[in-house]
Amino acid sequence: MPRFNYESIIRAPANLVFDWHHDPAAIEKLTPPWEPVKVVGTPACIDQLGSRTTLKMSIFGVIHFHWVAEHRNYQPGKSFQDVQIRGPFARWCHTHSVEPIDENTCRYIDSIDYKVPIGWLGELLGGWFVRQKLKKMFAYRHQLVKMECEGLSAAKSDHSHLT
Repeated sequence: MPRFNYESIIRAPANLVFDWHHDPAAIEKLTPPWEPVKVVGTPACIDQLGSRTTLKMSIFGVIHFHWVAEHRNYQPGKSFQDVQIRGPFARWCHTHSVEPIDENTCRYIDSIDYKVPIGWLGELLGGWFVRQKLKKMFAYRHQLVKMECEGLSAAKSDHSHLT
């Protein structure tokens, strides 16, 4: 089964980066502007085991579908998973992780175990496309999280000098 990994170093405390994902708007922020994705209903809370987020998506603007992901394996301050319940993949398990490097720096990791539909034929016809799409999407996501969290960390640091 294919695995996709994307890692970044963020100059912000690990707990700040992890807690950023608790914001109900995080899923919409993480969606690149070029992707035809809309959150349907209220996004789920990552710390509520079994809570689900539903996304309305389309492929090439022609095929429309809902992607339902369930939150599992929440480890406070460390990791959580989104597991596809319904969607375009034969299997999808996305693990979001944050590992502290030191007090003000962390490693931000996305790891996805997935399987494209229709077995080896799906991998042959669509595997390269899926990998390229994931690389582009997670480059965007990591840059966004880095920018927002490093900004929040700097603002907190600036304010701590005032007290």
